[in-house]
Formats: sequence, C-alpha cells, structure tokens
Amino acid sequence: MKVMIDPGHAGSYYNASPVVPGYYESNMTWSLAWKLKSALEARGFTVGLTRWDKNEDPELTERGRRSRGYDLFLSLHSNAAATSAPDAPWMIHFAPDGKTSIDEKSRAVAEILGQAVSKTMGVSAPYYYTKKTDFDRDGNGYLDDEWYGVLFGAKSVGVPGVIIEYSFHTNEKAARWLLNESNLIKLAEAEANALAKYYGMEVTEEMTAAEKKAFDELKKEVEKLVKANKALKDRIDRYDEMGVYDNAAIKWAYIDKNLPDWARPTIKKLADKGILKGSGNNSLELSWLMMRILVILDRTGVFG
Repeated sequence: MKVMIDPGHAGSYYNASPVVPGYYESNMTWSLAWKLKSALEARGFTVGLTRWDKNEDPELTERGRRSRGYDLFLSLHSNAAATSAPDAPWMIHFAPDGKTSIDEKSRAVAEILGQAVSKTMGVSAPYYYTKKTDFDRDGNGYLDDEWYGVLFGAKSVGVPGVIIEYSFHTNEKAARWLLNESNLIKLAEAEANALAKYYGMEVTEEMTAAEKKAFDELKKEVEKLVKANKALKDRIDRYDEMGVYDNAAIKWAYIDKNLPDWARPTIKKLADKGILKGSGNNSLELSWLMMRILVILDRTGVFG
C-alpha cells in the first residue's frame, strides 16, 4: 500500500495560533508528516510526501495530483474558528459522486482516522464534511468536482483523499496539545495503527523464549541502575511520558532525521564502535524499547 502525505502549508510561521504563542500550523503539519511517514513505513507502507522541503509551496491541485500511482492521499492541517470554543477534528472527504468507488473509500478512511484522532487527542467526536463546487471544474459535464484544491487534484488522478483538520488551533487546549512533540508521536502511531488495520497490514512483534529471558535479565539490571540513580529515573520518567512503551513494534532502520533526537547520539556512538551492525540491507531494525534501553545504559557509562 502506498500513501501520499501532504504537510499542509509551507514555511515555519504560517497560521499562528491566536491563543498559544509559538504554535504555527505549518510547523505542526511538517513535524507530524515525518512522524506519520516513519510510523507507516514501519508497518510496511510505502510513503511519499508532496514536498520534501519545508519551504516548498506547491499549488493546491498539484499537491493532490502528486499522489498519482498511490492508494491514498492525506493532507494534514489544524483548523481555525472565530471563537475559541470548537475542539474537535474535522475529516473532509470526497463527496458522493455515484460514478466511482473512490468516494466511498475516502469516506471509510475518514471515519477510521477520525475515530483514532478523537480518541488520541481526547476531544469530541470528529465532524465529517464534504463540499462540491457549484460549477463544472474539470469540464466533464457533471457538477461532481471537489471544492478543496488538494482533494480535486487527488480525485483527478483517481486516488481517494482526506483532509485531516486536527481540531482547532484557535482553541487553547488543542493548540497546546499539538505543540507537544510527544503528542504528535502518539497521533502518528494511532493513525498508522488504524490504517494498518484497515488495509490488513497489522504487524506484531513476538519474542522467542530465549529473547524474553534475555530481555527480563536485562530489565532487572536496568531496574537496579535506575533504583540507584535518581537523575536516571527522572530521564526514564520523561521517556515514559512520551509513550515509548507503546511503540515497541515500530522499527527504525537508519541513523537519519527520522530517528528520535533523544536516541540519535547513543545509536550513532554504538554504530561507530561497531556494537550495532545492520542486517543484510544495513537496516538496524531498532524499536523504541530497544533504543530506550540502549540510551539508559549509555547514560550510566556502560559504553564508555
């Protein structure tokens, strides 16, 4: 399965929150797009981005058309309102057209992602929305054209698309939640899980008896170190707040920008020392839990 992700808007300072200083929609969507890309790839999806540079700003219909050859198009945004009250995701999908099946697929994906987003953010149930143009936009003789440029572009190349508005950045609670990078990780994981289930691509990670025994022994040693070191415990508590335990099945393959910042120095050190070696295709196959343990041991000086 191939998913095209569109980080809404461009640059670093587009669509500031009027109630939470430092929140910009363009920053949130750029960060979330990369996290969602990594989470989906870990589950076997092929993932593209409509732009690979934060400042690139393709025309709206072109963004949608860049999904040609993919199975799904997702455009990431946060909404805005005249008041600070609204706090729920909006899922904008294709309008029923009576001629193709991609409108039904668009609605189905909107529903499963909407539920995942609402649950993860702890907000009201999602609002599902469609909007057509009142003129024949593509000249096919029917008034069946999507009003939103990105959806019009995706539909023009036969790809079901959804615009996800992650609640409202005019709501203080929502904007503060979206400004937290660890929350974006949770959001990406929840959406990736929902899509993996929908497309039948769920991945489970089972330990062998020997691996479980080795893991339990290592865990006991780590617990001893933690008990004896308050500063180390404080660091672990911060990792727990990031939901690290919930991401044990996600694999990171390379030391690149997708690798979490907190893990990169340790992983690079171990790779340079030859302690960590890749598989046949040089993939490190690191899970969050594995990286967490390695970072803990590194901070206690085990690796020098």
